[in-house]
Amino acid sequence: MNTFRTLTICLLAFFATSVVSAQDFDAQNSLEFKVQLLSDNTYGVFVKPDHTISPSSKTQTGSGQVTIVVPTDFTFANFENVAGTWVENARVNAPIEASTKSYVSFGFVADNPRIQLFPNEETLLFTFTADAASAGQVTLFDNANDPFNAPNSFGTNPGNDLGVVDLGVKGGMAYYTYARNYSTEAAQLRENSTLAAK
Repeated sequence: MNTFRTLTICLLAFFATSVVSAQDFDAQNSLEFKVQLLSDNTYGVFVKPDHTISPSSKTQTGSGQVTIVVPTDFTFANFENVAGTWVENARVNAPIEASTKSYVSFGFVADNPRIQLFPNEETLLFTFTADAASAGQVTLFDNANDPFNAPNSFGTNPGNDLGVVDLGVKGGMAYYTYARNYSTEAAQLRENSTLAAK
């Protein structure tokens, strides 16, 4: 009986501590995505912090997904991870909500090479080449307005997401998440910026 009581008290203390920790770990929706044509038929997907945060060098990415919206006959090749490890993990062709589109999702697998975030700078996550027929028709999923947003006819969960813990901020830690897509021109990729983790 005493062993059971001790175990129960320990479990309650653990859960109470977890709740308090979670309350101090508020997420900031402050990361933005972009897809851009970099050269002939080569696209890059970028992330950057918005103006509200200045990430430290001690960030760690835990989860993520990028969904691109493309024509139904879209094909891609030469996929290359630049920051983080990403794999295509879902594709839906011509759903009734958008019968001329395909939705291709790339899931985050590991923070290797590490995704480094820099204030006011873009980080290239991955690149791929697309068939010439898709030129100008590769866009990012709009989490708020896309007609194929969940719940949808396929029961899938397309969309963009990124979860990053920052252990180097004043006061302990911060948690950054995907907020929106941005459409400014890509800054010239600088040697010291973000093409690969060092």
